[in-house]
Amino acid sequence: MATKMEEFDQKLVNILYSEWDIQDARVVPKTEDVKQQDGAKRMEATYLYADLADSTFLAKNFDPEFAARVIRGYLRIAVDCIRGNGGHIRSFDGDRVMGIFLDGTRRNNAVQAAMNIQWVVDKALNPKIATRLSASKQKWKVTQRCGIDDGEVFVVRGGARNNSDLVSIGRAPNVAAKLSSIRGEQGNTTVTWDVYAALFDNHKTSSEGEAMWDKRKELSVGPYSVSTYSSGWMRKPV
Repeated sequence: MATKMEEFDQKLVNILYSEWDIQDARVVPKTEDVKQQDGAKRMEATYLYADLADSTFLAKNFDPEFAARVIRGYLRIAVDCIRGNGGHIRSFDGDRVMGIFLDGTRRNNAVQAAMNIQWVVDKALNPKIATRLSASKQKWKVTQRCGIDDGEVFVVRGGARNNSDLVSIGRAPNVAAKLSSIRGEQGNTTVTWDVYAALFDNHKTSSEGEAMWDKRKELSVGPYSVSTYSSGWMRKPV
């Protein structure tokens, strides 16, 4: 009978040396679309991470039921705006949600989703929070940031049978996640040059001719050096 370490050793040998069954993806895969063993999808995609700021402070200083309502409200907004612009939800991480966009207008769709998220947060969620807290001395205002990057990704299943999820490997998901965690800068959407360069004019310049993005900054994200633009513009969902 094999020992636990022998079982782990065999599993790791299989993982590290078996050949991949790679398929090019034309749609965002679901977990069941990727084979558990050696299955992989390759695709060009735009990744958007929407991240609620200061949730640790929220959980520490407010009633847990109130904090939970705020986080649920924010995630509901993010999910609806991502889906409303053709994106697909594939991951949640506490107070952060990841959306994936495909096809030729994917970068514009992701930016539109980010601007929609900020609109609903500013015009709907924060006023309702203020009303709910009006009888107390406490105050809270949701701040958030969306990070967006684009590129080729390799999607596999991680975990074990009946307890697995998709893992996206590539620059875009890692950089988008990092950009969403930026704090202390103006704006609420930060994108890479790869996203900005593909934007339509109406996502770069307002109808009054005003530039919608701050000038480019160079940012190191792990092993990557990326050029970024940030915007504080928002748009009402339609």
